[in-house]
Amino acid sequence: MTESAIPDYLHTIPLPTPFPVGPVNVYLAEGEPLTLVDAGPRYAPAREALEAALAECGYRVADLRRIVLTHAHPDHCGLAAELARASGAEVLTHAANFPWLADDADARSMAFYREVMRWAGVPVEMLTGLTRWQRSAGRYAEPVIPDRALAEGDVLQLGGEDWHVLHTPGHAGGLICLYQPQRRLLISSDHLLRDISSNPLVEPPAPGETERPHRLVEYMAQLRRVAELDVALALPGHGLPITDPRALVRERLAFHEERARRVLGTLGDDTLTVHKIASALFPALDLINYFLALSEVIGHLQWLEVEGRVIHVERDGIAHWQALP
Repeated sequence: MTESAIPDYLHTIPLPTPFPVGPVNVYLAEGEPLTLVDAGPRYAPAREALEAALAECGYRVADLRRIVLTHAHPDHCGLAAELARASGAEVLTHAANFPWLADDADARSMAFYREVMRWAGVPVEMLTGLTRWQRSAGRYAEPVIPDRALAEGDVLQLGGEDWHVLHTPGHAGGLICLYQPQRRLLISSDHLLRDISSNPLVEPPAPGETERPHRLVEYMAQLRRVAELDVALALPGHGLPITDPRALVRERLAFHEERARRVLGTLGDDTLTVHKIASALFPALDLINYFLALSEVIGHLQWLEVEGRVIHVERDGIAHWQALP
């Protein structure tokens, strides 16, 4: 089999979200076990749209037997606990997502991001607004305890076919894609998105570690890895299918290289905080997009630091960055 068409057993279900990114795609795989890949946010319009889409396929929520979460962001996992309660479905995801799905995840996450934003030199008034926004975003996801961990190299049966689990950290440390090699088909979640660049978000160190992960560095490595696979069609977490994944990867790599050059250009001969760099590159953003801009600038600075092109020093807990000659 060499075709790349979406198989009859796999259904794309777009669900509305309350976030600027717009609808999220979840995927229903018919067969045993009836599987939902991602769950959407805990948001009434998403719940109603999911129930309607299941009914159109001849199912109810109670018929679900397995829920696979590609990562632990609210638009992808928010309804998982509710769906599992209603159906008895087992919940599977990568082990790196477990801490983000736990009862105390919101409190730990908010504490971490307050620390990061202070380190980035964010002014107090913006810090207060970002903290308020993060607290409100938490209501779109209910904590859930996964039943089983998925890891790189695992194989899942969807529709009677073998799908390979790929661990692709970057946008999130626990993000997984699902790959069906005979069909040359990839469920890419937020690792590959056709119309928007996937933002590698700043995350806390893994349990037992002290260094903050370099998510953009990981993301670019995983982009190159996916480009080496034989993939003819990718089904993303948002937007339309990707018909030329390798070309898209080339675009994304070029985008991040250009953005790194812009970060260096903004630094010039100055010594600047992350906040000042982000504000110069992305003026007049709302709070959500400002947070994403901060995360992106931190990622590029980490990448440039690994390459020996910038350094930073900390004064009073705030990082100050400068370009190396």
